[in-house]
Amino acid sequence: MTDYIYSLSLADQTKGFLLSLGFGFLMGIFYDLVRIVRISISKSKKVILVFDLLYFVFLGFCSYLFFLVVNEGDIRAFLLLGEGIGFSIYYFSLGVVVFTASEKILSITKKVISKILKIILFPFVWVFKKLKTLLEKFAKKWHKKGKKIKNKSKFHLKLHKHLLYNQGVKMVKNVVSQEKEV
Repeated sequence: MTDYIYSLSLADQTKGFLLSLGFGFLMGIFYDLVRIVRISISKSKKVILVFDLLYFVFLGFCSYLFFLVVNEGDIRAFLLLGEGIGFSIYYFSLGVVVFTASEKILSITKKVISKILKIILFPFVWVFKKLKTLLEKFAKKWHKKGKKIKNKSKFHLKLHKHLLYNQGVKMVKNVVSQEKEV
């Protein structure tokens, strides 16, 4: 009776293996989706590492659930092998086609989106350029006025007509010249 609990019939093993092939194939499709999202975000090594780690954590969780459903939680080598073979079948056949097509589609999509953004942002860019030129003219005008004020401020004490002591000297000269006349 204990042999029956731990052994699977050939039909159950075949069914489990075929299901694991299909599960591996689905995980290959999911990996391509993750890879397309990853490429659209960035191609740096750090982004690749993060996305791959997240994928493998998700894959481990899904495999655990798969083993619970298909084989009552028992991990069998032929089921792991079936997942690997299913993933490899997808990755080296349809995965190559999907990945090359997705790269072309992403490049076309990026070009279309950039053109749409240029069209949408054109009025804002135009207004910004006009404001920039107006501000530059305003800044140049005030810069010139500032230079003039700076240059004029050097000569305030040298203007003789407006200084009080000059008027006093003139008054003394006038008094002296009036005394000579008398």
